[in-house]
Amino acid sequence: MDTRTAARGRLTAIAFALVAAALLAAPAGAQIAAGKSKFLGNVTGNSVPANFGTYWNQVTPENATKWGSVEATRNQMNWSGADAAYNWAQQNGYPFKFHNFVWGSQFPSWLTNSGLTTAQQRAEIEEWITLACARYPNTWAIDVVNEPIKTALPFSAALGGAGTTGWDWVITSFQMARSHCPNAKLLINEYGTENDPSARNTYKTIINLLKTRGLIDGIGIQAHYFNIDSMNRAAVTSMLNDYATLGLDVYVSELDIIGDNTEAGQAAKYMDVFPGFWEHSSVKGVTLWGYIVGQTWRDGTGIVNSNGTDRQAMTWLKSYIAGSGGADTQAPSAPANLAAPSTTSSSISLSWTASTDNVGVTGYQILRAPGTSGGTFAQVGTSTTNSFTNTGLAASTTFRYQVRAVDAAGNLSAVSNTVTAATQAGGGDTQAPTAPANLAAPTTTSSSISLSWSASTDNVGVTGYQILRAPGTSGGTFAQVGTSTTTSFTNTGLTASTTFRYQVRAVDAAGNVSAVSNTVTASTQAGGGTGGACSITPTVQTQWQTGYVIEPARVANTGTATINSWTVTFTLPAGQAITGSWNAVLTVNGQTVTARNASYNGTLAPGASTTFGFQVSRPNGNTQVAGGYTCASP
Repeated sequence: MDTRTAARGRLTAIAFALVAAALLAAPAGAQIAAGKSKFLGNVTGNSVPANFGTYWNQVTPENATKWGSVEATRNQMNWSGADAAYNWAQQNGYPFKFHNFVWGSQFPSWLTNSGLTTAQQRAEIEEWITLACARYPNTWAIDVVNEPIKTALPFSAALGGAGTTGWDWVITSFQMARSHCPNAKLLINEYGTENDPSARNTYKTIINLLKTRGLIDGIGIQAHYFNIDSMNRAAVTSMLNDYATLGLDVYVSELDIIGDNTEAGQAAKYMDVFPGFWEHSSVKGVTLWGYIVGQTWRDGTGIVNSNGTDRQAMTWLKSYIAGSGGADTQAPSAPANLAAPSTTSSSISLSWTASTDNVGVTGYQILRAPGTSGGTFAQVGTSTTNSFTNTGLAASTTFRYQVRAVDAAGNLSAVSNTVTAATQAGGGDTQAPTAPANLAAPTTTSSSISLSWSASTDNVGVTGYQILRAPGTSGGTFAQVGTSTTTSFTNTGLTASTTFRYQVRAVDAAGNVSAVSNTVTASTQAGGGTGGACSITPTVQTQWQTGYVIEPARVANTGTATINSWTVTFTLPAGQAITGSWNAVLTVNGQTVTARNASYNGTLAPGASTTFGFQVSRPNGNTQVAGGYTCASP
């Protein structure tokens, strides 16, 4: 333990010693991504695993550089875990990332519960950043703000609050970091934007605010299993293409994958999505969030057994990166048999035989030129399947089409054969159906919402309906979540006690789309049910003189029916306080703590389990840990 005064007095000597060590040391050289143009990194605990250098060539401390770990007691600094990671990275020539400066979780509890004014809080924040920057002068990058959207910041007012931009506190945080760490790359880090376009748009807004001020050097996307396991390679590529429009380097910062909870299923999911990250030109590095089975933040994400043997995912990962990984220059084969099987007065539908690729085709570009000859082919659309409908065309108009395939590395195939097609004569069906009426949600369960509506009418005939959904009771964006050929639809796979808004619109055979129906708001029911029961098993991951981390705290469904929510209660010994938590929502009443499931881990089938974690500060010399755990599935 160092006091702040002692720490500041030793900074120059420490910096000199660490730089000298880096100059004298040779890189380990045995890592999976050695010699590649981008790194493959991982996290460390309070010490660096003995086999770390045989796999990884970038270092991020998992908890040791979080403010709550370093300064759980005000003015008492515990840099031991951070020093271990930084020293090891310096000695082996690896990039070291500091994770993180400002976050709404795992910050010291004294910052918000000891009566500090906003001015005093701001001074403490800047002092924290100043000390970290000075202690680790060769830091490669910093997660300056972690989860600005997903995790509320209780002390945002100290950094300017929302301000005129809506995100002034983020801007202030980056300004402090730029001032005190001028040589480090400044990154932002967030989860859940991978498969949530609405959250991604908000994230891009924040990033652009920082970019216009010259304050940001790269984008962190966490890519945890609860987002990535629901995506495929094409979805990953589409998401990264969106981020590439910002013109900043992208870092996959906390990747972990479970798949279907089997070793083979995990490997299959790695094979599906990892190349989408690794081969994308905007991605400059990938960091996994743990790798040793039994020592990861979430069971099922490990890819190296505790005895040092590789699981199937690791075996594949080594082979993939040693081979084509990061160096895919082989273009897909050209699409074949391009045809225009159907036309209307305002659309031309295309189909073709799929291309093949050494890694995998991620999509197709559709090119069009006017008339039967002459003119220039220009891209008019994309498709992830081997069909496409070009809509909004004028009647009695001729076009020529070509298609080419693209892979995740951006390699383009040769173009397909050319097909010439014309829209039908005018007078065709241009009349849209009437809007569906009386949209209602007559029944709900804890995981589904059923919709019904009155049928639309059309001059020719309605062929189906598009179901649109937006989150909550207001705000957000309506996006299509399904289709129906009847006047009913059931939206399944939802989280208990969650509210959505729905609209429906009709479509006819010519592709004419109606106006949307009325909007209906509906909520899934609360979780629980007959046969539900749960257990809680906490594990002390690490502890020090003035604090400890419980990770994992495992919640298991011990009943005979699926549970859709869980609540864990436990008691903190006198003088102890929660300083951060993850994968659960915690409330504190005196020394009693209640932990409720997050939105993504409340549903558990019989025999299934999930985990959460938390950090506690305690008086110096107090060796007690939390106890009296109970679990209930209300």
